[in-house]
Order: sequence, then structure tokens, then C-alpha cells
Amino acid sequence: MEKILEVKNIAKSFGGLNALTRVSFCVNEGQVKALIGPNGAGKTTLYNIITGFEAITTGEVLFCGERIDGLKPHVIAAKGIARTFQNVELFSSMTVVENVMMGCHTHTRVGLVASALRLTSARRREKAILERALELLDFVGLTQRAYDNSAGLPFGLQRHLEIARALATAPKLLLLDEPASGLDPTESRALGNLICKIRDRGITVLLVEHNMDVAMEISDEIVVLNYGTDIAQGTPRQIQNNPAVISAYLGDDAYA
Repeated sequence: MEKILEVKNIAKSFGGLNALTRVSFCVNEGQVKALIGPNGAGKTTLYNIITGFEAITTGEVLFCGERIDGLKPHVIAAKGIARTFQNVELFSSMTVVENVMMGCHTHTRVGLVASALRLTSARRREKAILERALELLDFVGLTQRAYDNSAGLPFGLQRHLEIARALATAPKLLLLDEPASGLDPTESRALGNLICKIRDRGITVLLVEHNMDVAMEISDEIVVLNYGTDIAQGTPRQIQNNPAVISAYLGDDAYA
């Protein structure tokens, strides 16, 4: 498999505090990889580094073989990395389909003058964006809610909408930050199924997740962080049986 993301010896310090220390792993194309660990392990800091919201102290981040650490977030996004956040961030005054269209618009190349004058090229592009947004809503199971206000969606469906909007940017790599947070078991299973569908569509997924059932069920590989260091990497079964993980994170009785 080709490596789509490589994190090499990443360290990050905030003053005298070491948030990350020599973290290294890779994500292969077409897989779902989970990043797990206790609160304060450094997972969100690592996501912020990958997506350009935090500068590294030492190390490298490579995307499709190109070094991207130090680039601005919008430049990294344009290269094909999309991200969701722990807290759902939707345009609450817009409809469901309009939220997804906002993601599609990042690839719009129609000029401002043409858009303002509603020229034929702009109208065609707007029609194509709407069709693309509706297709993505069908993919995530929100077709029937397309013209509802996004703020009125149940929380679990808001998660699906946020993912649809991220997919609208046509990413090669999708980073999900605790997507199952706040979901009940039924919603978590639906989310897990959606993530597998995304992988089957050829989009690589890296997720931070505290819901161990979701992480273990859908991940091809898992990286475990503890106190800013990667203490284990492997398949879900290998992680479940790793003594260091059991001691530091899962607990002695987990998955017995």
C-alpha cells in the first residue's frame, strides 16, 4: 500500500510542557486508522499539527510524499485533507443542503463577475454544485432533510451533515475528531457504517475516537498515544492484547 500520510518524530512543546514527544506513524491509502488515548494524550494537538493549526517543535509531516508542516491550513486543505472537529460546527442559519454546498464552493472557479451577473457558466456551476451536494446527502442518509434548517437536525444527523460537508471538498484524506462523541449506541453504529462506506469509496480516514467499540470495530489499524508518546501500533486485536495499552489505557478488565 502507498503511504498517504507520514508523521515523523513529531515533538511539540508549549513553554516547558511537552505535549508530544517523538510521535511517528503512517497512514496507508484506503484504510481507516484510529488514534486513541486518554484525555491529555496529545491527540488533538497532533491533529492541529497535521492540518496546519499548530506549528511543530521538531519533526516532519508528509502528505502524498510532500512535506506539509509549516503550511497554512487552507493550503493543506487544498492539497486534499479535510477535517471535522470535536464540536459540530454548522452554519445554523442555512439549510442542510446549503451547508454541503458551502463545502463544494471551495472548488468553484467561476469568477466573481460571472457570478454577480448570473452568466451561463455561473448558473451551470451552481446547478452542478447543488447536484453534488444532493448526491452527498444521499450518501450520508440525509436526502429527506435536504431543505430543513440544519439547526433542527438531531445531534447524530448533524454529525453526518458535517461529514458530508467535509466530503464536498473532495478530500484524499479525511480526519475525524471524536465523531462518535455524544452519540447513543444506535447512532454510533450508523456512524461506523458511514465511515466504512467512506473508506469503500476510496477515501482514507484517520480518526480520533474515545468510543472503543467504534474504534475497534471499524479500524484497520490503531495508534495509541499516552502522555504525548505513541506506545503501541497495530491491528485492533493486537492493541486489545498489548500489555502496555491495557495498563495505560484500556484497563485490566477491558476486552477480557
